Amino acid sequence: MDRLDIKDAIYHFARDRGDSRDQFSLTAFDSVDRPAPSFDEVVAHVEARAPLVPGLGLRLREAPLNLDYPRWVPDTSPLAERMSDHDLGGASWADFETLMGDLLRTRLDLREHSWHLHVVRGIGSAPLMQGAVTVAILQVGHALTDGLGVSRMVRALFEPLSTSGAAPSPEATPERANPVVGVLGAVVRAPVDLVRSRWEARRAIRAYRGTPTGPPSVPATSLNRAVGPYRVVRIVPMQMTEVRAGAASVTVSALCAVGSCLDRYLGDGHKTLSETGGTVTAFVPMALPRDVEWPAANRAVVGTVDLHVGEPDVQKRAELITRSLAVERARVTAAPLLRVARADERVPAPIVRFVQGRRFRKHDRSPSRVGAQTTVVSVDRGRADLELCGAVARFSAGFPFLEDGRCLNHGIFGLGNVLTIAMLACPDAVPDLDAYTQGLVDRLRRHSGHS
Repeated sequence: MDRLDIKDAIYHFARDRGDSRDQFSLTAFDSVDRPAPSFDEVVAHVEARAPLVPGLGLRLREAPLNLDYPRWVPDTSPLAERMSDHDLGGASWADFETLMGDLLRTRLDLREHSWHLHVVRGIGSAPLMQGAVTVAILQVGHALTDGLGVSRMVRALFEPLSTSGAAPSPEATPERANPVVGVLGAVVRAPVDLVRSRWEARRAIRAYRGTPTGPPSVPATSLNRAVGPYRVVRIVPMQMTEVRAGAASVTVSALCAVGSCLDRYLGDGHKTLSETGGTVTAFVPMALPRDVEWPAANRAVVGTVDLHVGEPDVQKRAELITRSLAVERARVTAAPLLRVARADERVPAPIVRFVQGRRFRKHDRSPSRVGAQTTVVSVDRGRADLELCGAVARFSAGFPFLEDGRCLNHGIFGLGNVLTIAMLACPDAVPDLDAYTQGLVDRLRRHSGHS
């Protein structure tokens, strides 16, 4: 369906409010003993591959007077307009991380293009690399697809041709000869749609009552304040064996380490947060099961997971986190809650824009209580068989966007046998991200027995 669903549209409507919510997928390529590909060669590669990925041929078209939801239409602009060359001239990996932080402040206008590929060349050295380094950063508007969709796009762009496939994302029908006709239909339906949506919402809420409630909010910390204008990142690729804690999954192992680090970081300098009675929780996006009917391209819901930092035994803590993940996944993907989430699908677009604008103007940028202190995104991007003009992929990373109330987020991204830990922070709230990063890496290795 080419018309945006409300759950995708809210990302587009929020474009001019707050900070960038675009998704950034990083893939680092190693030319080993070959010269690095030129920017022209990368452009030629993308020009050959992009037609295989339907989502990369779209842009948004607003409805006349914004009386209906935007629609996806074909983007016929030259692909070169959607690519940028960043030549660092032999700069260090730290300089690249600075550039990455600057890129994360940019935002796409989906009415022009739904994606942009940043090609970074001339990095003097990078972790796990043997030869010349090329980093490809795919920036995708969140209204187009979710994190798993972006990962499939990356694979379709850089997998060997024999295994590549198109990413599931909206497909556009030919542009309407007279878009006003569609808008008039939406205006005529608006009163009925609004009544039906409110009726469905009341029924959904009644059905939801009596189901297990979500985890309680927690007191805000130094990390849960208004987000400033700047971004700092640290990107650390590690061997998978350095991360996994015993029999726990990679996600659980990472959550164990994040919990331990935040417990100490958020303490008062003498005691950890848990020793003073506090708890550490994390927002964890969870993909909806494939059999769940869901009209939006974004097929992920967010669960709140207790990291059980008060449990000193790592194995027991991993078991507790595993249990918390399973319980929260069952809760947020259960039919009653999903029915509540879908109840607004018929709300007319002008009302959604108005309500969203009012909420943004009234929201508390530095809340006293929050749902979680941080966000942890964990994604497996598959085999390490990606390639770019003869260069081979070594690792991949992503960066969960910051928002008011969460100034430090974590991305855990696997590619083959390498797991990359990506920290994204607002420097106003986290003045020494290097120290925090080193503490997290040390904690991961300690939990896995590699310290």
